[in-house]
Amino acid sequence: QDEIKVKKYPSPYYYSDQTKLFIIDTESEIDSESHIKKIASDIFDIHLKINKRILVLCTSFKQIYDFERIIKSLSRGQNNHFLFQKKGTSRDLLLSDYLKYSNSVLFGTNTFWEGIDLPKDKLEILIIFKLPFSNPKDPFIKANIDYYNSHNLDAFSQYQLQDAIIKLKQGFGRLIRG
Repeated sequence: QDEIKVKKYPSPYYYSDQTKLFIIDTESEIDSESHIKKIASDIFDIHLKINKRILVLCTSFKQIYDFERIIKSLSRGQNNHFLFQKKGTSRDLLLSDYLKYSNSVLFGTNTFWEGIDLPKDKLEILIIFKLPFSNPKDPFIKANIDYYNSHNLDAFSQYQLQDAIIKLKQGFGRLIRG
């Protein structure tokens, strides 16, 4: 049998100095029109008051499109440096536009949860709209769930939850790099 060695490594990040966590306590349905309007309004207000770069991580393009529609109505045609990822849009082009202004707000999904590096003042506010659980109706995800279930394993705790935890860590990692 292979011997498993367990070791704990301290984090190089000072979470208490580098972050403040705010959690919205609501009974609203997260994808409801009223909830998205409230969050969009909050993001718009934060943008106007704080004047820093913001990254908003979403879990679907539908959320981004809803935010875009609402933010555009709030800004009444003024640019305000809001950027919205669209299907087929270049991530690098969006990041380049985001970095042009010290108060840009970028709404992104999938590719912005991982694989981007925004050190120091390139990202000062991170908003995670929803925990990053993959869509169970996606054929790839559904096939994996079916595989776990067919082997009498708990697909939620052993696959979906683990996947969401990794994505959440990657998304949160966008903020704490310094």
